[in-house]
Amino acid sequence: MTISMDRILADAEKNAFFVRPPLKIELSLVLLVEAYHESRYVCALDALRVNGDTCWHSSVAELRDKGLEFLQKDRPHMHRHGGKALYQDYRLSAGSIEKAENLLRLYQAGRSQAQTSPRKSA
Repeated sequence: MTISMDRILADAEKNAFFVRPPLKIELSLVLLVEAYHESRYVCALDALRVNGDTCWHSSVAELRDKGLEFLQKDRPHMHRHGGKALYQDYRLSAGSIEKAENLLRLYQAGRSQAQTSPRKSA
């Protein structure tokens, strides 16, 4: 017998201690906003270490589609066998930080709204 994911989530949401996890795009925004305020760039290795994001370039592309702009620079990385790999570092542009923070608040509010609203049954 299999149980659908919708049923598992519906049962979990009845529990007052259930917290819906953040979306991948929300985690990406948190990382980029923090990096902006710390005057640093973020690369794929950072996203993997912090968020478990294995497709960082896709996350950046999705945020670009939402209108955010980035500063980019190359980052050489020596791998364990002595060879070099080249990563792209990304940082929100000064003109995009406010939009990024607003978008982040929107995602966070939507997640908290989903936690407090009863689920509609299909």
